[in-house]
Amino acid sequence: MVESIILIKDIVDFDTIPKKLLDDDKIKKISFDFEVHNELKSKKINHEIADELLNQEERLKIFDRVTEFRNWYSKLPSSEYIFEGINILKLSDSHEFHSFLMPHLINLILIKRVIEQENPGKIYSTNGLSKLIKILIKGKNIQTQFFHEDIIQELFWDKISISYKIWKIPITFTLSQNTYQKIKNFLESIFGKIYNYWFDGTKSKKKGIIFLEFNPEPFSDLLQEMKNYDGNVILVNQRRTPIWSKKSREALKKSKCKILRLDDMLDDSQKKEIPLLVEQYSKKIKNLWNNNEVFDNLFKIDNHSFWEIIKDLMIQAYEKRLFQYINMIKSVKKIFEIIDVRCIISLNEIGETEKVFLEINNGNVPSIVLEHGFLERISKTKRFDVIGDYVNFKDFIAVWGNNKKKWLVSEHNIKSEKILVSGSPRHDIFFNSRIKKEKKKIKTLLLAPNPISDISGLSSTELKSRFVNVIKQIISSLDEMDNVKIIVKIHHARLKHNEEIKKLIRELDSSIPILLWDSVVDTINKVDAVLVVSPEIYGTSTMLLESMILGKPTMNIYFDKEIPQYDHVKQNAVLTILDFDDIKSNLQKILFDEKFQIRLCKNADNFLSKFMDSQGNASQKFASILQSF
Repeated sequence: MVESIILIKDIVDFDTIPKKLLDDDKIKKISFDFEVHNELKSKKINHEIADELLNQEERLKIFDRVTEFRNWYSKLPSSEYIFEGINILKLSDSHEFHSFLMPHLINLILIKRVIEQENPGKIYSTNGLSKLIKILIKGKNIQTQFFHEDIIQELFWDKISISYKIWKIPITFTLSQNTYQKIKNFLESIFGKIYNYWFDGTKSKKKGIIFLEFNPEPFSDLLQEMKNYDGNVILVNQRRTPIWSKKSREALKKSKCKILRLDDMLDDSQKKEIPLLVEQYSKKIKNLWNNNEVFDNLFKIDNHSFWEIIKDLMIQAYEKRLFQYINMIKSVKKIFEIIDVRCIISLNEIGETEKVFLEINNGNVPSIVLEHGFLERISKTKRFDVIGDYVNFKDFIAVWGNNKKKWLVSEHNIKSEKILVSGSPRHDIFFNSRIKKEKKKIKTLLLAPNPISDISGLSSTELKSRFVNVIKQIISSLDEMDNVKIIVKIHHARLKHNEEIKKLIRELDSSIPILLWDSVVDTINKVDAVLVVSPEIYGTSTMLLESMILGKPTMNIYFDKEIPQYDHVKQNAVLTILDFDDIKSNLQKILFDEKFQIRLCKNADNFLSKFMDSQGNASQKFASILQSF
């Protein structure tokens, strides 16, 4: 038993927790964050790392438990929140909810184990952990003192990151969802009028195919192939505007695709009904939230209810989005009334836009989820198929090749006739953009580090420490080589670890270019080899696949005890090593050993020939499937 402990969750806690407590050697300090650990280490303050109390298998079990909570709304006793046959509570983004819930449950289990291990007389912390601590010490003789700090809790889609280039200078900024929507509507209204982008449903009774949340730029070939369709080709983008970049606007101009804005579907009298409906359903849902007993039993892990932890943010999220949900339901219903919809195409089934369309459609017209990311699986990583966006889909799934079809049939019991082998339309441009290798005096390596996210539950101080060590080894090894330069391509997801990666690279070498939204095709074609860093065990980065398609020698550093036996690994299509292997010698191999590079690229081509169907003409094949509807 120790007399007192301090639980430090975040780097900002150092501004709140009194220095005299942090300096007191009699009080044990426990870190819950990688940055906190580094700060304590730099101050030479002895501490322990809470993350070490959960191993990988235990974290994966928590992941499995969180996947069960994704359908929490289906277990409620009341139907008061059903609007026009649609469960309003079901419409929230499943990934957003999962990413929000996972770190809370990880911290709950960690704090529980800390208390069991230390049996403290008193716990110091901030209000960031206070609710969790109070739940876990209920009935125990433990004193607490919490220091207040202003905390703004947000869900993933409450903020939107925007990256743009002004005179080739990359600019990145973050906007609130409300501000972003205002700018989106303004830009769309201007460009829509100038270039005649808008779909006018009131003037057309023709059949139509609807694409949900598609970026026109990577799917430009597919949209052009749809010019031969004898109906309307309609794009609905509620999250990201389809006209943000010059290339996306050019793709729209070359196609017959028109943008349908949900805000334009309702007339003035129908729009006036929305606030009244919001008020009505807001009261119903507020009554639902007051049923603490139901939610305490619903949101429980290790016999501890965590409803109090997530309650405020969940209520806030639904209050913010209720207008949007009701407006979307009314608007989408109107779409099905005035347009002869023949098929709905989406990239997932878990986003808000996708859920509204699929719920209202209710299987009346065919819907297709198109595979859009490189996901190879083995038995160890099968549980992560839930992240793949389509394993629970009830209608058609369009996959890149027969390997994925066989996996879905054998591992998820999906009917073979529901799986369409189409190839990848967005990768046609990759297959058609491969250039001949040139001998260069200066070699260029593209470093593509995958960020560690909250969704898997695997994020930990130890994993991030290993990640930092690998990045340091890569850069120091390249510094020792003559005539080698490096560029870094960061994943565009708005994740905390992406910011940490950028900061790390700048600290190690501020001269290294860091790319975010630059063309992947152009970027890969400029380099001699590609190095992917994969810290999470489920990741088979799409950058691996795209580098293989463009004929670049590709290396992957994987973080686990053994190399996973994915098909691309077994076929030696990618040089795959573990994070504790000799990085420098393998870098020399991928950059300078020409015979090895030739073998590797040949193996990659052989792998791709079996993995991907319709290489270079998948858009044509998928368009022919769609035109049959």
